[in-house]
Amino acid sequence: MNSPVLEADSPALVLEERISHRPLALAISDITGIALLTPLVLIVHGYHPFADDAGIYVAGIRKMLDPSLFTVDSSFVTAHTRFSLFSHFSAEIIRLLHIPLEIYLFCAYLLSIFVFLLAGFRLSKRIFKDTQLQWGATLLSGALFTLPVAATALWVMDPYVTARSFSTPFSLFAMAACIGRNWKSVILWSAATALLHPLMAAYLAAFLVTYVLISRKQWRLLAIACLIVFAASGAVYFATRHALLPTGYKEAALSRTYFFLSFWRWYEVLGLAAPLLLMGIAVWRSRNIVVRDICLSCIATGITASAIVACFVHRNGSFFLARIQPLRIFQLIYIVGILLLGALLAEHFRARRAVPGTILLLSISMLMMFAQERIYSSSAHVEWPFAAPRNSWQQAFLWIRKNTPRDAVFALDANYTKVRSEDTQGFRATAGRSALVDDLKDGGVVAIFPDLAPRWKSQRDLELGLDHLSDPERITRLRPAGVTWILLGAGAETQFHCPYRNQTAMVCKLP
Repeated sequence: MNSPVLEADSPALVLEERISHRPLALAISDITGIALLTPLVLIVHGYHPFADDAGIYVAGIRKMLDPSLFTVDSSFVTAHTRFSLFSHFSAEIIRLLHIPLEIYLFCAYLLSIFVFLLAGFRLSKRIFKDTQLQWGATLLSGALFTLPVAATALWVMDPYVTARSFSTPFSLFAMAACIGRNWKSVILWSAATALLHPLMAAYLAAFLVTYVLISRKQWRLLAIACLIVFAASGAVYFATRHALLPTGYKEAALSRTYFFLSFWRWYEVLGLAAPLLLMGIAVWRSRNIVVRDICLSCIATGITASAIVACFVHRNGSFFLARIQPLRIFQLIYIVGILLLGALLAEHFRARRAVPGTILLLSISMLMMFAQERIYSSSAHVEWPFAAPRNSWQQAFLWIRKNTPRDAVFALDANYTKVRSEDTQGFRATAGRSALVDDLKDGGVVAIFPDLAPRWKSQRDLELGLDHLSDPERITRLRPAGVTWILLGAGAETQFHCPYRNQTAMVCKLP
């Protein structure tokens, strides 16, 4: 790739180093362009405010807004709020502005898209002086907004609002400041990331330290740092591998297949190796010193994280290292790779090649839109605020919110989120009612917070096969747990009073 930065020993390098450390000013036209790109990203990648991890965070916001909600399941709803200010901060904004939760979530999602694109553009300005390369990087990051990060259960950015919606762009701002040696901004953006998502902030810190050592050619210190991290991980593994686990915790942890490389398919492992290999090629071929340094940082952190997981995260281990999910550092690696690839494509599709370049970008965007529509096949691609939900499970959840007592306690089949038509829409987030645990999202909470495991297992076992039990069995199982309502699949047999039914679900009162 032809780059404005020349060989490492040339006089031009000194000039480039001085330029790259100056404060960056964004033109009004840049901000306007990103603002116009924001709704296009929304249309391409969709919006699902109560799905997947959003169900956890939105339930937390509801709890912050109304402490009387979720009284019997508050430990699962508020587990993440002990370490992240996202739900607290969101609730305060809603109170201050007196706006509905749905409007806040939609506006926050649009803002997160804008800030992500802005952060990517700012980082690309630190790496490249050519405006066309900067915009090529930014456009590709918008087109690949929801690209899966190997098999880590992460996307580059989520099609809904979580703490990562802002901790991720804040991390990019910190990286741009680090390249520019603006240490006050590095501290500010890193602190903001930590307040929202401490785990991702830890991986950001590891990446920044690695970049600083590489940019200063401190190869020995870098090697020592990587070895220390690897050795410390080994020490943690051997010190905790025989530790007693709470009842049910191993079952919950093993259900998170993305924790363990042994569960990954070969092409998912390739999702870790391929970006590092491509960055190795970039280090060899690029004359841009910043590109080389940031690629070497990705390679060093990616290999170290992969080695830790391969050696010390096992199905029969202590699961302590599994809980901190070292492979999640690949989210930053993927974003950096997308920005560099976008710049490379912009370099290649200059001038007379602009038309095929535009066609390629549109093709990538259409492919990503198709993928998102397949993932949320039973829901509207963009779930606009206050629009009637297309998903029949959400229709039932919404009826529950409007027609059942606020202190109602629900039971659902523990695997309800795994039904294809359910689209992992969160019950608590939509219905605003207490529920016994589910296998997917509450199981994920337990995998991070082991102290909840015994309660999770006992409740989860009560709900297994709920649709196929007889009514007396349902009463015997659920009444002692305080359940007052149940949500059954439409094909379940029951004589209970069910005031709401649709093609997939029915809401019934426990006698």
